[in-house]
Amino acid sequence: MITEDRLSQIAENPDSHDAEVVAMAQELLQLRRTLGAPWAVVQPLGELYVEDGNAAMIWPASLAERGDVCLYRLEKPSPGVDAAPPAAKQRGRRKKLPAPE
Repeated sequence: MITEDRLSQIAENPDSHDAEVVAMAQELLQLRRTLGAPWAVVQPLGELYVEDGNAAMIWPASLAERGDVCLYRLEKPSPGVDAAPPAAKQRGRRKKLPAPE
């Protein structure tokens, strides 16, 4: 496995490496930071509700218990984009998206 130091060295010296190699190093560093710790957890039974589009009890990762399913956030919203209101403030039922073909 490539060490964190080696990836940082590649990412910080783009002139010394091919552009594609630099991009891969940056992506790996971002994924390692993102997936280093769970963002939230859901109980195993709640995972079924997430999969079928119904409500599920999702808890902060700090409240994780043995057997919980960890959830990770891959991208942070852009500062200029309005965040969706919290689920408690939403009105009506969410529309289910059609299954991808």
